[in-house]
Amino acid sequence: MKGEIITIGDELITGRVLDVNTHFLSARLSSYGFAVQAASSVGDDPERIREVLERAVGRSEFVIVCGGLGPTEDDVTVAAVAGYLGRPLVSDERFIEAIRRALKKWNLPWVESYRKMALVPQGVHLIDPDHSCGFSVEHETVSLFFLPGIPEEVRMLAEKSVLPYLFEKAGDRGVVRQRLYRLFGPQEARIGEMLEGLTTGETGVSVGFYPNFPENHVTVTIRSRTEAEAEAALGRMEEEIDRRLGRYLIARGAADLEAAVGRLLTDKRLSLAVAESCTGGLISRRLTSVSGSSSYFDRGLVVYSNRAKEELLGVPADIIEAHGAVSAETALKMAAGVRQRSRTDLGLASTGVAGPTGGTPDKPVGTVFIALSTPEGTEAERFQFGGRRDQVTGLTAETALIWLYRYLTDGTLLFRN
Repeated sequence: MKGEIITIGDELITGRVLDVNTHFLSARLSSYGFAVQAASSVGDDPERIREVLERAVGRSEFVIVCGGLGPTEDDVTVAAVAGYLGRPLVSDERFIEAIRRALKKWNLPWVESYRKMALVPQGVHLIDPDHSCGFSVEHETVSLFFLPGIPEEVRMLAEKSVLPYLFEKAGDRGVVRQRLYRLFGPQEARIGEMLEGLTTGETGVSVGFYPNFPENHVTVTIRSRTEAEAEAALGRMEEEIDRRLGRYLIARGAADLEAAVGRLLTDKRLSLAVAESCTGGLISRRLTSVSGSSSYFDRGLVVYSNRAKEELLGVPADIIEAHGAVSAETALKMAAGVRQRSRTDLGLASTGVAGPTGGTPDKPVGTVFIALSTPEGTEAERFQFGGRRDQVTGLTAETALIWLYRYLTDGTLLFRN
Protein backbone atom coordinates (compact mmCIF):
# COMPACT_ATOMS: atom_id res chain seq x y z
CA MET A 1 0.00 0.00 0.00
CA LYS A 2 1.17 3.48 -0.88
CA GLY A 3 0.66 6.36 1.48
CA GLU A 4 1.97 9.65 2.75
CA ILE A 5 2.36 11.69 5.89
CA ILE A 6 1.30 15.28 6.49
CA THR A 7 2.34 17.22 9.59
CA ILE A 8 0.64 20.49 10.45
CA GLY A 9 1.82 23.49 12.45
CA ASP A 10 3.55 26.84 12.03
CA GLU A 11 6.12 25.66 14.58
CA LEU A 12 7.23 22.95 12.14
CA ILE A 13 7.67 25.06 9.02
CA THR A 14 9.47 27.81 10.94
CA GLY A 15 11.88 25.31 12.49
CA ARG A 16 10.90 26.00 16.10
CA VAL A 17 9.96 22.35 16.62
CA LEU A 18 11.57 19.26 15.12
CA ASP A 19 9.21 17.04 13.13
CA VAL A 20 9.77 13.77 15.00
CA ASN A 21 6.36 12.40 14.00
CA THR A 22 7.31 12.05 10.33
CA HIS A 23 10.55 10.35 11.35
CA PHE A 24 8.74 7.82 13.55
CA LEU A 25 5.86 7.09 11.18
CA SER A 26 8.08 6.78 8.10
CA ALA A 27 10.39 4.30 9.82
CA ARG A 28 7.54 2.27 11.28
CA LEU A 29 5.49 2.09 8.09
CA SER A 30 8.46 1.34 5.86
CA SER A 31 9.73 -1.41 8.13
CA TYR A 32 6.43 -3.23 7.73
CA GLY A 33 6.31 -2.97 3.97
CA PHE A 34 4.09 0.08 3.48
CA ALA A 35 5.42 2.48 0.85
CA VAL A 36 5.70 6.03 2.18
CA GLN A 37 5.86 7.93 -1.11
CA ALA A 38 5.74 11.47 0.24
CA ALA A 39 5.93 13.48 3.45
CA SER A 40 5.15 17.17 3.82
CA SER A 41 4.63 19.87 6.43
CA VAL A 42 2.15 22.72 6.20
CA GLY A 43 1.39 25.67 8.44
CA ASP A 44 -1.80 26.46 10.32
CA ASP A 45 -3.60 27.67 7.20
CA PRO A 46 -6.96 26.01 6.35
CA GLU A 47 -6.61 26.58 2.58
CA ARG A 48 -3.10 25.14 2.47
CA ILE A 49 -4.22 22.18 4.57
CA ARG A 50 -7.06 21.43 2.16
CA GLU A 51 -4.74 21.74 -0.83
CA VAL A 52 -2.11 19.35 0.49
CA LEU A 53 -4.78 16.90 1.68
CA GLU A 54 -6.52 16.90 -1.70
CA ARG A 55 -3.21 16.26 -3.46
CA ALA A 56 -2.39 13.39 -1.10
CA VAL A 57 -5.80 11.74 -1.52
CA GLY A 58 -5.41 11.87 -5.29
CA ARG A 59 -2.27 9.72 -5.30
CA SER A 60 -2.30 7.59 -2.14
CA GLU A 61 -4.09 4.66 -0.56
CA PHE A 62 -3.68 6.03 2.95
CA VAL A 63 -2.81 9.41 4.45
CA ILE A 64 -1.75 10.10 8.03
CA VAL A 65 -2.12 13.70 9.23
CA CYS A 66 -0.61 14.88 12.53
CA GLY A 67 -1.30 18.11 14.40
CA GLY A 68 -3.88 20.85 14.76
CA LEU A 69 -6.49 18.99 16.84
CA GLY A 70 -6.06 21.02 20.03
CA PRO A 71 -8.24 23.67 21.74
CA THR A 72 -6.44 26.87 20.67
CA GLU A 73 -7.25 29.24 17.82
CA ASP A 74 -4.34 28.07 15.68
CA ASP A 75 -5.61 24.46 15.78
CA VAL A 76 -7.47 24.58 12.48
CA THR A 77 -7.06 21.05 11.12
CA VAL A 78 -10.50 19.74 12.10
CA ALA A 79 -12.40 22.62 10.50
CA ALA A 80 -10.28 22.37 7.34
CA VAL A 81 -10.91 18.62 7.10
CA ALA A 82 -14.65 19.05 7.66
CA GLY A 83 -14.72 21.58 4.82
CA TYR A 84 -12.74 19.27 2.54
CA LEU A 85 -15.01 16.29 3.29
CA GLY A 86 -18.17 18.38 3.02
CA ARG A 87 -19.37 17.28 6.45
CA PRO A 88 -20.64 19.41 9.36
CA LEU A 89 -18.80 19.50 12.67
CA VAL A 90 -20.48 17.67 15.54
CA SER A 91 -19.57 17.37 19.21
CA ASP A 92 -18.74 13.97 20.69
CA GLU A 93 -19.74 13.82 24.34
CA ARG A 94 -17.60 10.76 25.01
CA PHE A 95 -14.46 12.75 24.45
CA ILE A 96 -15.69 15.66 26.58
CA GLU A 97 -16.16 13.21 29.44
CA ALA A 98 -12.70 11.78 28.81
CA ILE A 99 -11.23 15.29 29.04
CA ARG A 100 -13.09 15.93 32.30
CA ARG A 101 -11.78 12.68 33.78
CA ALA A 102 -8.21 13.53 32.80
CA LEU A 103 -8.48 17.03 34.29
CA LYS A 104 -9.91 15.65 37.52
CA LYS A 105 -7.09 13.11 37.75
CA TRP A 106 -4.49 15.87 37.52
CA ASN A 107 -6.51 18.31 39.65
CA LEU A 108 -6.84 20.83 36.82
CA PRO A 109 -9.83 23.10 36.15
CA TRP A 110 -12.21 22.75 33.21
CA VAL A 111 -11.73 25.41 30.52
CA GLU A 112 -14.54 25.94 28.04
CA SER A 113 -12.16 25.96 25.09
CA TYR A 114 -11.63 22.22 25.65
CA ARG A 115 -15.00 21.66 23.99
CA LYS A 116 -13.34 22.46 20.69
CA MET A 117 -11.30 19.25 20.99
CA ALA A 118 -14.52 17.21 20.93
CA LEU A 119 -15.65 18.67 17.58
CA VAL A 120 -15.17 16.24 14.67
CA PRO A 121 -16.57 15.92 11.14
CA GLN A 122 -19.84 14.02 11.17
CA GLY A 123 -19.56 10.29 10.58
CA VAL A 124 -15.85 9.83 11.32
CA HIS A 125 -14.50 7.09 13.57
CA LEU A 126 -12.96 8.18 16.87
CA ILE A 127 -9.79 6.14 17.18
CA ASP A 128 -9.51 6.15 20.98
CA PRO A 129 -12.04 8.57 22.52
CA ASP A 130 -11.07 7.65 26.09
CA HIS A 131 -7.48 8.82 25.64
CA SER A 132 -6.95 10.88 22.49
CA CYS A 133 -8.69 13.21 20.04
CA GLY A 134 -7.62 11.33 16.89
CA PHE A 135 -10.13 10.16 14.28
CA SER A 136 -10.22 8.33 10.96
CA VAL A 137 -12.44 8.10 7.90
CA GLU A 138 -12.61 6.32 4.55
CA HIS A 139 -12.83 8.85 1.72
CA GLU A 140 -12.82 7.93 -1.98
CA THR A 141 -11.32 4.50 -1.10
CA VAL A 142 -8.47 6.26 0.74
CA SER A 143 -7.94 5.68 4.47
CA LEU A 144 -7.43 9.01 6.26
CA PHE A 145 -6.06 9.19 9.80
CA PHE A 146 -5.98 12.44 11.78
CA LEU A 147 -3.78 12.29 14.87
CA PRO A 148 -2.76 14.89 17.47
CA GLY A 149 0.69 16.38 17.13
CA ILE A 150 2.00 15.16 20.49
CA PRO A 151 4.66 12.53 19.65
CA GLU A 152 3.71 10.18 22.51
CA GLU A 153 0.09 10.10 21.34
CA VAL A 154 1.12 9.59 17.72
CA ARG A 155 3.18 6.55 18.71
CA MET A 156 0.38 5.13 20.85
CA LEU A 157 -2.33 5.56 18.21
CA ALA A 158 -0.10 4.28 15.41
CA GLU A 159 0.74 1.07 17.25
CA LYS A 160 -2.72 0.52 18.71
CA SER A 161 -4.93 1.40 15.76
CA VAL A 162 -3.35 2.78 12.57
CA LEU A 163 -0.93 -0.06 11.77
CA PRO A 164 -3.38 -2.87 12.64
CA TYR A 165 -6.04 -1.23 10.45
CA LEU A 166 -3.67 -0.92 7.50
CA PHE A 167 -2.59 -4.54 7.90
CA GLU A 168 -6.21 -5.67 7.80
CA LYS A 169 -6.98 -3.50 4.78
CA ALA A 170 -3.92 -4.76 2.92
CA GLY A 171 -5.24 -8.31 3.16
CA ASP A 172 -3.18 -11.46 3.52
CA ARG A 173 0.42 -10.37 3.96
CA GLY A 174 1.62 -13.56 5.59
CA VAL A 175 3.87 -13.22 8.62
CA VAL A 176 6.00 -10.13 9.18
CA ARG A 177 8.80 -10.11 11.74
CA GLN A 178 11.35 -7.43 12.47
CA ARG A 179 14.43 -7.20 14.66
CA LEU A 180 16.46 -4.15 15.65
CA TYR A 181 20.22 -4.19 16.27
CA ARG A 182 21.94 -1.26 17.98
CA LEU A 183 25.56 -0.52 17.07
CA PHE A 184 28.23 1.85 18.28
CA GLY A 185 31.54 2.64 16.63
CA PRO A 186 31.52 2.13 12.86
CA GLN A 187 30.46 4.88 10.46
CA GLU A 188 27.44 4.39 8.21
CA ALA A 189 29.59 3.63 5.16
CA ARG A 190 31.50 0.97 7.08
CA ILE A 191 28.25 -0.64 8.23
CA GLY A 192 27.16 -0.81 4.60
CA GLU A 193 30.36 -2.64 3.72
CA MET A 194 29.96 -5.12 6.56
CA LEU A 195 26.35 -5.86 5.59
CA GLU A 196 27.00 -6.16 1.85
CA GLY A 197 25.48 -9.37 0.45
CA LEU A 198 23.74 -10.22 3.73
CA THR A 199 20.44 -11.08 2.04
CA THR A 200 21.94 -13.04 -0.85
CA GLY A 201 19.99 -16.24 -1.31
CA GLU A 202 17.18 -15.08 0.97
CA THR A 203 13.66 -14.17 -0.14
CA GLY A 204 11.40 -11.76 1.69
CA VAL A 205 14.29 -10.33 3.72
CA SER A 206 15.16 -6.63 3.77
CA VAL A 207 17.85 -4.82 5.76
CA GLY A 208 18.04 -1.12 6.56
CA PHE A 209 20.34 0.98 8.70
CA TYR A 210 20.16 4.56 9.88
CA PRO A 211 21.99 6.83 12.34
CA ASN A 212 20.48 7.50 15.74
CA PHE A 213 23.22 9.51 17.49
CA PRO A 214 25.36 8.34 19.13
CA GLU A 215 24.39 4.90 17.84
CA ASN A 216 23.60 3.36 14.47
CA HIS A 217 20.58 1.08 14.12
CA VAL A 218 20.16 -1.87 11.78
CA THR A 219 16.73 -3.36 11.13
CA VAL A 220 16.03 -6.76 9.60
CA THR A 221 12.50 -7.34 8.30
CA ILE A 222 11.25 -10.81 7.35
CA ARG A 223 8.13 -11.48 5.29
CA SER A 224 7.22 -15.17 5.12
CA ARG A 225 4.21 -17.39 4.57
CA THR A 226 4.40 -19.02 7.98
CA GLU A 227 5.62 -18.30 11.49
CA ALA A 228 8.15 -21.12 11.28
CA GLU A 229 9.67 -19.76 8.06
CA ALA A 230 9.93 -16.25 9.53
CA GLU A 231 11.64 -17.46 12.71
CA ALA A 232 14.05 -19.63 10.74
CA ALA A 233 15.02 -16.70 8.52
CA LEU A 234 15.47 -14.43 11.55
CA GLY A 235 17.73 -17.04 13.11
CA ARG A 236 19.92 -17.19 10.02
CA MET A 237 20.13 -13.40 9.84
CA GLU A 238 20.97 -13.07 13.53
CA GLU A 239 23.79 -15.60 13.28
CA GLU A 240 25.27 -13.81 10.27
CA ILE A 241 24.90 -10.33 11.80
CA ASP A 242 26.65 -11.54 14.96
CA ARG A 243 29.50 -12.83 12.82
CA ARG A 244 29.82 -9.66 10.75
CA LEU A 245 29.21 -6.94 13.33
CA GLY A 246 30.76 -8.63 16.34
CA ARG A 247 31.57 -6.36 19.26
CA TYR A 248 29.98 -3.33 17.58
CA LEU A 249 26.64 -4.78 18.72
CA ILE A 250 25.55 -3.23 21.99
CA ALA A 251 21.89 -4.28 22.21
CA ARG A 252 19.12 -6.08 20.37
CA GLY A 253 15.52 -5.04 20.20
CA ALA A 254 13.82 -1.91 21.44
CA ALA A 255 15.54 -1.93 24.85
CA ASP A 256 18.20 0.78 25.04
CA LEU A 257 21.78 0.41 26.26
CA GLU A 258 21.11 1.55 29.82
CA ALA A 259 18.31 -1.02 30.14
CA ALA A 260 20.63 -3.76 28.86
CA VAL A 261 23.28 -2.72 31.39
CA GLY A 262 20.65 -2.68 34.13
CA ARG A 263 19.51 -6.22 33.33
CA LEU A 264 23.10 -7.48 33.46
CA LEU A 265 23.80 -5.74 36.78
CA THR A 266 20.58 -7.21 38.18
CA ASP A 267 21.28 -10.72 36.91
CA LYS A 268 24.83 -10.65 38.29
CA ARG A 269 23.72 -8.94 41.52
CA LEU A 270 26.34 -6.23 41.18
CA SER A 271 26.18 -2.66 42.48
CA LEU A 272 27.53 0.45 40.77
CA ALA A 273 28.60 3.98 41.66
CA VAL A 274 29.56 6.71 39.18
CA ALA A 275 31.84 9.74 39.41
CA GLU A 276 31.42 12.31 36.64
CA SER A 277 33.29 15.45 35.70
CA CYS A 278 32.83 16.40 32.04
CA THR A 279 29.52 14.54 31.65
CA GLY A 280 27.97 16.44 34.56
CA GLY A 281 25.59 13.65 35.63
CA LEU A 282 24.59 12.41 32.16
CA ILE A 283 25.79 8.85 32.78
CA SER A 284 23.90 8.70 36.08
CA ARG A 285 20.77 10.15 34.50
CA ARG A 286 20.78 7.50 31.79
CA LEU A 287 21.31 4.68 34.26
CA THR A 288 18.57 5.90 36.61
CA SER A 289 16.08 6.41 33.77
CA VAL A 290 15.48 2.64 33.95
CA SER A 291 12.72 1.49 36.28
CA GLY A 292 14.16 -0.55 39.14
CA SER A 293 17.65 0.94 38.85
CA SER A 294 17.74 1.54 42.61
CA SER A 295 18.47 -2.17 43.04
CA TYR A 296 21.93 -1.78 41.46
CA PHE A 297 22.74 1.95 41.21
CA ASP A 298 24.06 3.26 44.52
CA ARG A 299 25.07 6.85 43.81
CA GLY A 300 26.33 9.30 41.24
CA LEU A 301 28.71 12.13 42.12
CA VAL A 302 29.28 15.17 39.90
CA VAL A 303 32.81 16.21 40.84
CA TYR A 304 33.40 19.11 38.50
CA SER A 305 36.06 20.98 40.44
CA ASN A 306 39.44 19.72 41.55
CA ARG A 307 38.42 20.32 45.16
CA ALA A 308 35.38 18.08 44.72
CA LYS A 309 37.55 15.31 43.27
CA GLU A 310 39.90 15.59 46.25
CA GLU A 311 37.27 15.90 49.01
CA LEU A 312 34.60 13.50 47.76
CA LEU A 313 36.71 10.86 46.00
CA GLY A 314 40.06 11.13 47.71
CA VAL A 315 41.97 11.97 44.53
CA PRO A 316 45.40 13.16 45.74
CA ALA A 317 46.12 16.81 44.98
CA ASP A 318 49.60 15.93 43.75
CA ILE A 319 48.10 13.58 41.11
CA ILE A 320 45.94 16.39 39.73
CA GLU A 321 48.85 18.85 39.93
CA ALA A 322 51.26 16.53 38.15
CA HIS A 323 48.96 15.11 35.46
CA GLY A 324 45.94 17.42 35.34
CA ALA A 325 42.27 16.85 36.09
CA VAL A 326 41.88 15.48 32.56
CA SER A 327 44.23 12.52 32.68
CA ALA A 328 44.31 8.76 32.97
CA GLU A 329 45.84 9.05 36.43
CA THR A 330 42.99 11.22 37.73
CA ALA A 331 40.33 9.06 36.07
CA LEU A 332 41.78 5.94 37.71
CA LYS A 333 41.66 7.57 41.15
CA MET A 334 38.11 8.80 40.51
CA ALA A 335 36.78 5.35 39.57
CA ALA A 336 38.58 3.61 42.41
CA GLY A 337 37.59 6.34 44.86
CA VAL A 338 33.87 6.28 44.12
CA ARG A 339 33.86 2.47 44.30
CA GLN A 340 35.71 2.38 47.64
CA ARG A 341 33.76 5.18 49.29
CA SER A 342 30.37 3.85 48.21
CA ARG A 343 31.38 0.22 48.89
CA THR A 344 29.98 -0.95 45.56
CA ASP A 345 31.16 -3.74 43.29
CA LEU A 346 31.94 -1.39 40.40
CA GLY A 347 33.01 2.22 39.94
CA LEU A 348 32.77 4.20 36.70
CA ALA A 349 34.32 7.63 36.08
CA SER A 350 34.62 10.28 33.36
CA THR A 351 36.76 13.38 32.99
CA GLY A 352 37.51 15.41 29.89
CA VAL A 353 37.44 18.63 27.86
CA ALA A 354 33.93 18.99 26.45
CA GLY A 355 34.61 22.39 24.85
CA PRO A 356 34.28 24.58 23.01
CA THR A 357 36.97 26.17 25.21
CA GLY A 358 39.58 24.68 27.51
CA GLY A 359 41.59 22.63 25.02
CA THR A 360 45.38 22.57 24.85
CA PRO A 361 47.80 21.19 22.23
CA ASP A 362 48.30 18.07 24.35
CA LYS A 363 44.65 17.74 25.29
CA PRO A 364 42.47 19.35 22.61
CA VAL A 365 38.71 19.75 22.92
CA GLY A 366 37.11 16.32 22.87
CA THR A 367 39.86 14.65 24.92
CA VAL A 368 38.17 12.32 27.40
CA PHE A 369 39.38 9.75 29.92
CA ILE A 370 37.01 7.04 31.15
CA ALA A 371 37.89 4.60 33.93
CA LEU A 372 36.28 1.41 35.22
CA SER A 373 37.06 -0.03 38.64
CA THR A 374 36.19 -3.68 39.36
CA PRO A 375 37.27 -6.41 41.79
CA GLU A 376 39.77 -7.50 39.12
CA GLY A 377 41.41 -4.09 38.90
CA THR A 378 41.00 -0.52 37.63
CA GLU A 379 41.70 0.62 34.08
CA ALA A 380 41.48 3.98 32.28
CA GLU A 381 41.55 4.75 28.57
CA ARG A 382 41.85 7.92 26.52
CA PHE A 383 39.34 8.84 23.82
CA GLN A 384 39.20 11.67 21.31
CA PHE A 385 35.66 12.74 20.37
CA GLY A 386 34.57 15.40 17.92
CA GLY A 387 31.55 17.64 17.60
CA ARG A 388 29.71 20.13 19.77
CA ARG A 389 29.84 20.13 23.56
CA ASP A 390 26.62 18.10 23.83
CA GLN A 391 27.95 15.60 21.29
CA VAL A 392 31.20 15.13 23.19
CA THR A 393 29.36 14.53 26.47
CA GLY A 394 26.85 12.25 24.72
CA LEU A 395 29.62 10.17 23.17
CA THR A 396 31.41 10.00 26.51
CA ALA A 397 28.30 8.69 28.31
CA GLU A 398 27.63 6.17 25.54
CA THR A 399 31.21 4.91 25.56
CA ALA A 400 31.23 4.58 29.35
CA LEU A 401 28.03 2.51 29.27
CA ILE A 402 29.34 0.34 26.43
CA TRP A 403 32.52 -0.34 28.38
CA LEU A 404 30.40 -1.36 31.35
CA TYR A 405 28.19 -3.51 29.08
CA ARG A 406 31.20 -5.32 27.61
CA TYR A 407 32.67 -5.98 31.03
CA LEU A 408 29.35 -7.40 32.27
CA THR A 409 28.96 -9.49 29.11
CA ASP A 410 32.38 -11.08 28.72
CA GLY A 411 34.47 -9.96 31.69
CA THR A 412 36.73 -7.78 29.54
CA LEU A 413 38.29 -5.08 31.72
CA LEU A 414 39.85 -3.08 28.89
CA PHE A 415 37.63 -1.19 26.45
CA ARG A 416 40.02 -1.81 23.57
CA ASN A 417 41.26 -5.38 23.35
